[in-house]
Amino acid sequence: MIGRTTLRILALSGVIILCHNAIILGADILWKIDEPTAQRLAAEAYYGADKRLDLFDYASTMSPPFFVYYGLTEPPVEGSFGYFAVNPWTGDVWALWGCHRLSTPALRESQAQIRRRFTHEELKQYARLRRVKPECIFEQ
Repeated sequence: MIGRTTLRILALSGVIILCHNAIILGADILWKIDEPTAQRLAAEAYYGADKRLDLFDYASTMSPPFFVYYGLTEPPVEGSFGYFAVNPWTGDVWALWGCHRLSTPALRESQAQIRRRFTHEELKQYARLRRVKPECIFEQ
């Protein structure tokens, strides 16, 4: 005969397996954008248009799986105007200084196009994928 403790352990194990499977399911969704698209989205988030792409330097080792760009100021000025992380599934762009999601009309239009690439089954994971947050440099 199975005791109450054993039943609780089995129930908890089932919950853990279900949660683990949900995480794995998101990992099975292929990225919807590539690195050049992510660079364009970062420019749309900062400038409101896909201009000055040359000022966004790809930093491949920061905050995986996000595409991260270092915004370089135009010469002769030296410095940076920030770090930007782009979600590889949704195209959401985060400013890593201050840790907030950016939004412009051009960016929202591009993100709508990306969302249309999701299958019906993938759309069930869309809200969870939007909640994925990069490692921020500074949070306000």
